[in-house]
Amino acid sequence: MYGGFASAFRSADGGSDVLDEALVPAAPDDNSKAFVEAFDPAVSKQAVSLHASTHLEREQTDLYQELIRWYSHFGLKRRDGGELPDHLAVMLEFLQFLSAQESANTTDQEVISTLHSAQADFIARHVLPLVETIADKSQTQVQRYKELPRALGAFLLDELSALKSAM
Repeated sequence: MYGGFASAFRSADGGSDVLDEALVPAAPDDNSKAFVEAFDPAVSKQAVSLHASTHLEREQTDLYQELIRWYSHFGLKRRDGGELPDHLAVMLEFLQFLSAQESANTTDQEVISTLHSAQADFIARHVLPLVETIADKSQTQVQRYKELPRALGAFLLDELSALKSAM
């Protein structure tokens, strides 16, 4: 699911092959235009940014450094020319990576516990507040992009609850 949502927030065509249309409506015919108008403030004044730094009352550099430390702690680093560390899709891909690590270490309870703790903390501190802000600020009338942040928010709340009960 993390990968599907990350793909859906990365590009107009992303996530359609993963996300259930009962949760997230199908893309409109003019999907590329609708995506940009919903999520690219450089193109549309009504768009809501998918970058956490645009919504926080915090120094952008501090946020970037904190996120990079998160990613680095688990052996990840940004590709040259890659998306900025505060983009929602990058954060979701990080959570997808942590989930994959959990699947690969099913017998080591200490590793699983550490991964659950990291996932819960990252969701609560970084991803969920950003998703809630995006949902609150969204002005799009396109159902897919109106429902996408709401569906992700509901998924993250379920994940957070499951992670906390497993810890």
